[in-house]
Amino acid sequence: MQADTLSLLEALIRCRPVSSDVNAVNRAMRLIQEFLQARQVPCVMEESDSRCVLYASTHPGKQQALLLNAHVDVVPAEGELFEPRLEDGRLYARGASDDLGNVVCMVELLCRQLGKASIGAIFSADEEIGGASTAAMIQKGYGASRMAIVLDGPSCRVANAQKGIMILRLTARGKGGHAAAPWEHDNPIDKLMDGYLRFRAQWKQPSAEQQWQNSMAACKIEAGYADNQIPDEASMTINFRFLEQDDPEKIIAQLKELSGLEVEGGRHCSPMFSDENSPELQKLLGLIHQYYPQQPAEFLKMNGATDARHMQSLGVPIAISSVLGEGAHSKVEWLELESIDKYIRIIEELLADW
Repeated sequence: MQADTLSLLEALIRCRPVSSDVNAVNRAMRLIQEFLQARQVPCVMEESDSRCVLYASTHPGKQQALLLNAHVDVVPAEGELFEPRLEDGRLYARGASDDLGNVVCMVELLCRQLGKASIGAIFSADEEIGGASTAAMIQKGYGASRMAIVLDGPSCRVANAQKGIMILRLTARGKGGHAAAPWEHDNPIDKLMDGYLRFRAQWKQPSAEQQWQNSMAACKIEAGYADNQIPDEASMTINFRFLEQDDPEKIIAQLKELSGLEVEGGRHCSPMFSDENSPELQKLLGLIHQYYPQQPAEFLKMNGATDARHMQSLGVPIAISSVLGEGAHSKVEWLELESIDKYIRIIEELLADW
């Protein structure tokens, strides 16, 4: 890893580019732009809902053979986690592995391959809260003719599929009043719990051994204002992960029928699947296994979601991968610096005969 790239990585972390702080994410995005433009890399800064979104490429133009993607925004953390710490070849900090290590990997690759291989890169501004900026860039015509790689996935592995997401709000209404006379009221909390439990009893939840199935998790409950007052309304937010495009309609119908409650839709994104038999995916898998032989030479399917969800329309093979790091969203998040160089060589070898 080049010294100036490491300095850039540390500067990006110190920007504290938490998704909700648009100004901080924009500052980080401009640092990347300045770094690349100082090295003559073609850059275009677009805007999506007041967020700066950078596209850079080894040749001018929105369409390159390979499209890379990584996100500049990070999840919140305590202040000390935004001060990078180097120890035994690892960099510890918020965003080190998720996803600023991958960001600087793209930066260094673009500089090394300037005027050579055909590579474009989208630097997303809001992946942690849905990735609307990547979706906007795809809509603006940024794309790939051969392959896309989202650098925001399993360390030193390749995923070719990820589940879709659907957030639903389940609401029960009743008649509130004083808690001292519950017989006089229609408690919506009871109705909410009863309805949810009827649904849950019929839901087949996946196991740790068989994860590639639809899943659900109750994540929020909202009701009441005082500890001696029965409320008029109670609601629950449920996070569903699904495999097929038509699953949401089936899930909503089942939830309404079994719970007997109001169901309101929220955030939604489609699942992603890419054919593991494509030559591009097979070659990438082989190269990663060559550099990391301890990793199984097999594709993964992700329960979580990345900006790959916005790239299906490109019609090219899509891989999800990452440089070596662990502890995303935790207090012990780290990046192995040596893996930056390895991943650059992996992608260079991938492109060698294109």
